[in-house]
Amino acid sequence: MKTVREYLIQLIGRFSEDDTGFLKEVDRLIKSAGNEVYPVLLNLFTQLEFSEDEAKMVWEDILQHHYKLNSMVGRQVKLLTSMCDYLLSVKKSLKNPTVVELKLFEETNHHSKCDPMTGLYNRSYFTEALSGEISRSKRQHTEFSLIFLDLDNFKKINDQYGHLTGDTVLTRISSLIQKEKRAEDTAARFGGEEMIILLPETNKMNALIKADRIRQKIEEQEFEYEGKRFNVTVSGGIASFPLDAQTSQELIECSDKAMYRAKAGGKNRIELYSQDKRQYMRIDFSGPIKVQPLGHRTTSLNQFKVQSKDLSLTGMLFETNENLEIGTRVQLAVPLDRPDRPMIVIGTVVRLEKVDSFKYDVGISFVQMDLDDRNEIHSFFAKNQPGGLPHFKNAQNG
Repeated sequence: MKTVREYLIQLIGRFSEDDTGFLKEVDRLIKSAGNEVYPVLLNLFTQLEFSEDEAKMVWEDILQHHYKLNSMVGRQVKLLTSMCDYLLSVKKSLKNPTVVELKLFEETNHHSKCDPMTGLYNRSYFTEALSGEISRSKRQHTEFSLIFLDLDNFKKINDQYGHLTGDTVLTRISSLIQKEKRAEDTAARFGGEEMIILLPETNKMNALIKADRIRQKIEEQEFEYEGKRFNVTVSGGIASFPLDAQTSQELIECSDKAMYRAKAGGKNRIELYSQDKRQYMRIDFSGPIKVQPLGHRTTSLNQFKVQSKDLSLTGMLFETNENLEIGTRVQLAVPLDRPDRPMIVIGTVVRLEKVDSFKYDVGISFVQMDLDDRNEIHSFFAKNQPGGLPHFKNAQNG
């Protein structure tokens, strides 16, 4: 999420020739963010420091002076002109005010906080933005998520095609991320081939949908070196505040750990962080289960059977001919020990991999089940974990 300072700089650039439009947007920002806007606003224009109360009073006096000058001369006077006249002629107690050239200020400010090659924010700026978002989330009792991305086999790209080609890859991938992220998101180059995205007011599942869309877009990109074409992939990890961590450093570490788990799982995938290591332990679980897609996007799909492949405490993997989008919510009927009374669970599609022309591996994260079913899956998992699980052929008609 943009800071007040960044938002004001953006407004200044957008309304450089429209004082009326600028003042309307500033008024909206003040209603939204409160009195903290005033000292930032005056500091941008004058490089002077004010308390919130003093800044509010000075800004209101400047506006009154601005409207008074407009009335006196019978035409629109530039806001900067009114400000200079007020600070030098009316508020004479202010020493050495400096009304800055805002275009130059904006450019200087941009270079100080952005990575020169990719155009993404740099690590230093991102760390500040993350700390600010944690403070805001605590005040407003909201959550947010981080996406930590790392290009797969990037050293091999540099070694095989050269560092200039590697730089081109980074630049294009960064541009893609800028295009795909929302205006309120903050994307940064965290190091080497690592990128990180802060998504305000975004839960883990919605962050997963966004991250997987970016992953797919990156995979579709085609690069060329001396007539040879190649593609790149990215692995990513997601962690959320306050669910996974309470500090900036811990949250980054959690998303980083999830990213490395994605690497270990075969790369070109996105993983969610969880503190419960048991959920990553899986058992073989082969047999038919029933799937019913939920929600407005999938109402045309009726219930269908799929072949399960493995099971964990918090999710499962199955094979199907249906191309289920990441983020699709489904209801599953999973026969465990009692095929006549399957466990009913609601889950979200968090992984989709094409096996061949007609089949997909679909990973499901469980998001809703009743207490009895939760106890049943824990009992089933504990009983079958050591030696795996045999095929449950007696459930073919379940």
